[in-house]
Amino acid sequence: MNKTYQVRIVLSVLAFILIISWDFFYYLGGYQINWPLDLAFTVVVLAGIWIVSGYVDRLNLLVSDLNKREKEAHELTERLNRITDNLQEIVFETDEKGHIIFLNQAWKQMTGYDIDECLGTMYNQYFDQEERVIQHLSSVIKEHKDSGRIELQLLHKEGKKVWGDVHYKLYFDEQHQFTGGIGTVADITKQKLAKLELERSNQQVQMQAQKLAVAGQIAAGIAHEVRNPLTSVNGFLQLMKTQYPERTDYFDIIFSEIKRIDFVLSELLVLAKPQSVHFQEVQLHGLLEQVITLLKTNAVLSNIDLKQPFKKQDAGAILADANQMKQLFINLIKNAIEAMPEGGSIYISTEKVMNEWKITIQDEGKGMSEEDIQKIYDPFFSTKTEGTGLGLTICAAILKDHHGRMDVVSELGKGTAFHIYLPVWQKCRQQQGERT
Repeated sequence: MNKTYQVRIVLSVLAFILIISWDFFYYLGGYQINWPLDLAFTVVVLAGIWIVSGYVDRLNLLVSDLNKREKEAHELTERLNRITDNLQEIVFETDEKGHIIFLNQAWKQMTGYDIDECLGTMYNQYFDQEERVIQHLSSVIKEHKDSGRIELQLLHKEGKKVWGDVHYKLYFDEQHQFTGGIGTVADITKQKLAKLELERSNQQVQMQAQKLAVAGQIAAGIAHEVRNPLTSVNGFLQLMKTQYPERTDYFDIIFSEIKRIDFVLSELLVLAKPQSVHFQEVQLHGLLEQVITLLKTNAVLSNIDLKQPFKKQDAGAILADANQMKQLFINLIKNAIEAMPEGGSIYISTEKVMNEWKITIQDEGKGMSEEDIQKIYDPFFSTKTEGTGLGLTICAAILKDHHGRMDVVSELGKGTAFHIYLPVWQKCRQQQGERT
């Protein structure tokens, strides 16, 4: 039945039945019925009932529509609550005095506080450096700005601090009086920590550069003040050796140590004096083959097997100074040989990774601790008793000139792997860059 006329139809039918029943019993009682009057009476009664019940029908429709809208509003509220509760960001709302009147579930996840215990409290009591936040918001409200952003630290219930990126919107009435605000807070703790770590790394790089600069200055001084007199000493000792043939063993030791001093000075000069770099196309595998051939005798004498899965003719071009690249790989392979006094194997492999060549030199030596790995590029630091501590420093300088990098992976008792990354050189791309 159509709800628009439901009450009218029901009441009209009931009234009609009642009138018919009255007329029927009235007739059975022997009374004479005035049909025109009775008919008029029936029409008037039914019309009155129809009109009055029409208001009831409209009222029922209004109540039904109200219930329907209330149900839809309830469903919409539940849907919005589900959405806000599943957001990773905090959603909040405050009144004109700054009291919190709404929070979603992300609040508890980010701060550790229950929502119920925070509703009605002041917004600023959960912030570190709250004066800065209050001054910022006071300035924004004073200027009647309707939105803004600020980074701040939230105080976690357990005592730790969480970085939050706050985006907010403020509301004002017609008299420009603040009436409340809503906003979101995103957890940016990981990004902040990563940024701080990057800043620390940059500081370490700067410190490393300063150390290299100091090493260069020291090297320049040593080169001028020590090398020239050392040459004179070496010459006079050569003359004395002929005069004292019975002390040849002593002189041999002296000359060996002088040679060692001269070697240290040479490495220091590499750091002190800027080296001219002559870039050209270099076949990586051919260059590695030359270095391996050069060091193979030393390796055999140390009972070490140099293993290389690549072949000399394998394609692999880089743009580099061939002499500096040789020095780089000689230093690394010699370090690997010296790290294995009891012999073993050294694995030298190459792999193309995206736009870089990855060269791995892995030994089976005693390995290094994490603390030593952090210091290996420091000038004069060495894990070897007779090491100068300059070999890897020079390697780092060479890689910097060639836009390369080096990673070290080491495990005590198992060995060390040096991963060198150098840009792949493509001749066609280089020519296009020159034409541009």
